[in-house]
Amino acid sequence: MDGSPLFLTGMQRSGTTLLERLLGLLSQPFPLLFVEAKRDFLRGLGRSGVRYPLGHLFLEDGYRPEDFHRHLEEPRFDGERLQRIFEEMRGFSGQYTPVDPAAIPPLPPSGFADLVAGIYRALSAAGSKETICEEFLPYFLDHGWRCALILRDPRDVVASLNHGRGPEYGGRLKPTLFNVRNWRKSVAHALHLEGAPGFMWLRYEDLVADPAAALRAFGLSDFEIRGWTGNSSHGERIGVSAESVGAYRKVLDPGVARFIEAACLPEMRLLGYPVSLEADEAPGVLRDFEEPYEITREGMESASDADEVRRLELLGEETNAVVRPWFLFERAHARLKESW
Repeated sequence: MDGSPLFLTGMQRSGTTLLERLLGLLSQPFPLLFVEAKRDFLRGLGRSGVRYPLGHLFLEDGYRPEDFHRHLEEPRFDGERLQRIFEEMRGFSGQYTPVDPAAIPPLPPSGFADLVAGIYRALSAAGSKETICEEFLPYFLDHGWRCALILRDPRDVVASLNHGRGPEYGGRLKPTLFNVRNWRKSVAHALHLEGAPGFMWLRYEDLVADPAAALRAFGLSDFEIRGWTGNSSHGERIGVSAESVGAYRKVLDPGVARFIEAACLPEMRLLGYPVSLEADEAPGVLRDFEEPYEITREGMESASDADEVRRLELLGEETNAVVRPWFLFERAHARLKESW
């Protein structure tokens, strides 16, 4: 692996921890730094008090990705603010690799990429994993970083989030629609960035089937996985295991599985995930769905079938004019339209 920083992201419970361990990365060492960077940007747009700044971006029409990237180029975190953020993360459940603020020396004012790279150097780290940070990928790639994004069958993702030990890792339950829209954000970035220098995306299912082949893409041929206990929601796993592939069939309500298929049908087809629905069945499934989980989080929407049905309709229309905010990226929209 070359000396450029390596950044890994993906949706929660998508296999980021497994890939992070295989690549020798820090595990969410400073998640609140990414949250604050996005929150700063939204404040500049007059959107203060956003509860979940790292959202799913579906129907987001208040800014374009390049606006966010320009914001990240400006120095925003002086030493005092950086130390305060690290102090706030002491004991924070979302920080898996604890970082002593004293280990971070004073860093010169810089853009976000240089700031994070400086923290990596101070910690003698090759890079890190941070979940739901796909929005930072194009920016880091423009700075010569290596970036990886991992995807997983969305039915297994939701099964892992909502069942077994899932809430221990993913926090309180989120609406199913919120989760699937976050998953689609990952897919949109994968399709948009595919082929970009330094970028790679892969499926969790392929990683557990042949980890050596997946890691060769990073220039790695020697890695140690024996004796590592995984963090599966459904039971203890030692090393790399494919036992969790398709686990949704045992724990997920069939109605939830069908709703996820309906909401993610174009992406699942394109990525090669098996589905039971035909395209003309999806709108009815979307309209009939009722959230079965008890959701205690505020500020997250529940099912909105009209927007979901309209998204599928747009893929079937002859015009290519409507892309944002329905599909985030033109290239992602084009790929999905071809497979639809």
